Amino acid sequence: MTIRNALRDMNNAVLDLQAADYNTFERPLQQLSHVLNSGDLKQITDELRSKADLDKFLEGANPGVSMVGSASLNWPVDKLEGLSLALQVIERSAQNPDWFRQFAYKYYNSGAKIAAHIRKVTTSVIIPFSRDFSTYVYEFESELSKDQSETGMASTSDKYELLEALFELGQHSGKRPSVMDAHIKRFPDWDRERLWSTAQALLDDGLIMNPTGAMVHVDISSTGRKWVEQKRATPAPSATTIHIGSVNQSPFQVNSAGAHGVQNTSYSTNDLQSVVDLYRKHVDELGLDDVQRRRADAQVAAIEAELMDEPNSTIAENAGKSLKTILEGAVGSATGSALASSPLWTQLISLFG
Repeated sequence: MTIRNALRDMNNAVLDLQAADYNTFERPLQQLSHVLNSGDLKQITDELRSKADLDKFLEGANPGVSMVGSASLNWPVDKLEGLSLALQVIERSAQNPDWFRQFAYKYYNSGAKIAAHIRKVTTSVIIPFSRDFSTYVYEFESELSKDQSETGMASTSDKYELLEALFELGQHSGKRPSVMDAHIKRFPDWDRERLWSTAQALLDDGLIMNPTGAMVHVDISSTGRKWVEQKRATPAPSATTIHIGSVNQSPFQVNSAGAHGVQNTSYSTNDLQSVVDLYRKHVDELGLDDVQRRRADAQVAAIEAELMDEPNSTIAENAGKSLKTILEGAVGSATGSALASSPLWTQLISLFG
């Protein structure tokens, strides 16, 4: 059952409960509890249930005076606690209808008729729960469906780290891993933009699927699993590999007079990843203007795309040389002159000849 179908069924059960009488309320309550604990909603309600203690809440209720109907509940201001308590009231009522009658009579007394008490609980507790719970679910679901252009471009290293974390969480628990769990346990330093842009990138690439629930549980696709397994099985190259045929204007001159040569360079994944990481970490130090920054970002994105598979040396080299031109201009400018003597950018620039 999808999230939207479950919320529709939940709303229908609440509508039936609104129209129920003292001897017909049990079925819609049971249907409501069943929907909340089935399909994709179960993962959300399991998490939500842990936010509050119903028995402790009832113990802290205002007993009122001797007059019937004077007892009252001290509902918390915190939204999640309130949702958790209302959820537990619904579940306990579905399991024990007599408990629900007594709960309604004690805290939502509306005169002599039992049906009036039940309708007051429905109006005061269950309908607000249905409304706020739907909003709560959609808020988290919408985070992952935001257009990637609004949240920025995720780096390949971030995508792999998040995917690997999800992979490990799934293996450890035997259940669908959660993006929010990965954030809390593995990447507490990631801000909202970084987390969601990376998750969205994994979704767009088909590496994860079916995001559901407040904790954003996902399935890892077969492609995603293969990516993690291949990354783990492949040792990182330790150095740049350069295949030299004939080189012109180089210490490695092997041509006879009048001849010309072509240098063929293949870039290792390790080197290209170093370029991406170095750029991401230090680009702000260069003081690039908006146009330069967009151009540089585009070249880095092209290099990063090659990391998804065996790098195409031609594409990597073209992007790298364009990036080199931009960086050389920045390093030689007034804003970048302080960096001109730094080996930081020199190492990157020299990689692309």
